[in-house]
Amino acid sequence: MGRLARARRAIPCAGLLLSVAGCRSLPAGDGVTHVVQPGETVYRISRYYEVPIDSVIRANHVSDVTDVAVGTPLFIPNARRAPPTASIALASAGVSPGAIPHPGPSGRVIALRESNLVFAWPLTGQVSSRFGRRFGRTHEGIDIRAPRGTPVYAAESGRVIHSGGGLGDYGKVVIVKHAGHYSTVYAHHDRIRVSKGSFVEKGDVIGTVGTSGNASGPHLHFEVRRDRVPDDPLSYLP
Repeated sequence: MGRLARARRAIPCAGLLLSVAGCRSLPAGDGVTHVVQPGETVYRISRYYEVPIDSVIRANHVSDVTDVAVGTPLFIPNARRAPPTASIALASAGVSPGAIPHPGPSGRVIALRESNLVFAWPLTGQVSSRFGRRFGRTHEGIDIRAPRGTPVYAAESGRVIHSGGGLGDYGKVVIVKHAGHYSTVYAHHDRIRVSKGSFVEKGDVIGTVGTSGNASGPHLHFEVRRDRVPDDPLSYLP
């Protein structure tokens, strides 16, 4: 049957859970079946197989790309690669399955354990304000000082769920929803390079440093949220 397995028979909908609309069989035709592993997203899977994400969404009737359950079988039409032997998320993070640590106090360890997320710094710069209290007010992230126009990078892959203003002091802000429980917030942009609903890979440029909103100088305000609750970003970063 060649290097790529042929997916020509219907797959029961029992494993599709809430991430695929309806109780439909996957389409027959040339392609492979990929079973979603921890930390994988539809965008990351489409990149691995070199297939447009819209093709994967249409072929599987995916209704929410941010909530595809582990164990869900996805039909990948016209896949250019064979299914991997381990999680795509682990391979892209350079982590072997046996090396995943046990949960501990570090948010980074918990994120790695829960969703195989390995957050990277969104830019290089000096941390000018830390998470917690600042000037008697709650500070829900960290501020990273950098010159105006410095590129801001996605800390992990995911889907853009907010792009623009409308969030008060944050100015021009991007929010990215990642696998599992996590999202990241990037505020005070000068310019935003992504739109709501788009998919970004870890390291993609999402905007540039600015002073929009309530900012005394050029910097990025960066947050990591678990179930929408802010946590100290420094506990997630290498």
